[in-house]
Amino acid sequence: MITSILFQIYVIDSADRKRFEETGQELAELLDEEKLSGVPVLIFANKQDLLTAAPASEIAEGLNLHTIRDRMWQIQSCSALTGEGIQEGMNWVCKSVNSKKK
Repeated sequence: MITSILFQIYVIDSADRKRFEETGQELAELLDEEKLSGVPVLIFANKQDLLTAAPASEIAEGLNLHTIRDRMWQIQSCSALTGEGIQEGMNWVCKSVNSKKK
């Protein structure tokens, strides 16, 4: 028997504050997709190496992530440029996948 386990990874440009509202709407649409119901989601708050970047906590609040009740979620500060935070996010994904298997 083959079992497929899905997870979502969503990347936000933490330095592009003008697009936070649009980004939040796009994320909300994804979370409303019936096929992805209950699927864990990792949100990477990218570009944390920039001085203009909003912290992950501010982004989480702005996106109302605390209202998500139908799935596990994690917001992870990261920098694709330096690699900081990427491993931590992927570790969370692995833990989430393993807990869904049980």
